[in-house]
Amino acid sequence: MIRQPTDDRGVSIALTHVLTIGITTVLVAGLLLGASGLLEDRKTGAAQTELRTLGNRMAEDIANVDHEADGASGQIVLETNHPEQVSGSGYAVSLYGTSAAECGTYQSNADVACLVLDSPQADVQIIVPFRATTPITESSASGGDFFIVYDGSTLSIGGERPPALAPPSAPRVAEVTA
Repeated sequence: MIRQPTDDRGVSIALTHVLTIGITTVLVAGLLLGASGLLEDRKTGAAQTELRTLGNRMAEDIANVDHEADGASGQIVLETNHPEQVSGSGYAVSLYGTSAAECGTYQSNADVACLVLDSPQADVQIIVPFRATTPITESSASGGDFFIVYDGSTLSIGGERPPALAPPSAPRVAEVTA
């Protein structure tokens, strides 16, 4: 019996190309998945850093109002200016008085109040403790500009200036025409 010659040379080249493309696809997919995880970690870290910095600035503002309110019988309103987002995500600010459970490990200190900054989209929560001598009303505001209010007895924060503490309005002047 005489065998027919077979030519398998073309098959090995095609098989090599298919294997190369398959291996390259798996490697690129692995790199993309790894890079996306790293990017998410960096975004969370950036949000934590930004919230901690903002929280320290806010706590300083509240401590300044607390210091000014010490022994004062009047009302104090301080408007604060902060960014509305951190790392592309919104955040909320909550003010808690001394011994509040939300202050975590700081709740055991009788004169330590805290701010809790929370960004659910970035999955980050930061607690910033500060000393307060004035009683605090638990309150919250969304990130960005808000008001620190001393109403004569307690400190609180809010997104809008309280109507009772609004500055007097200036009379409007009619337009003069010649």
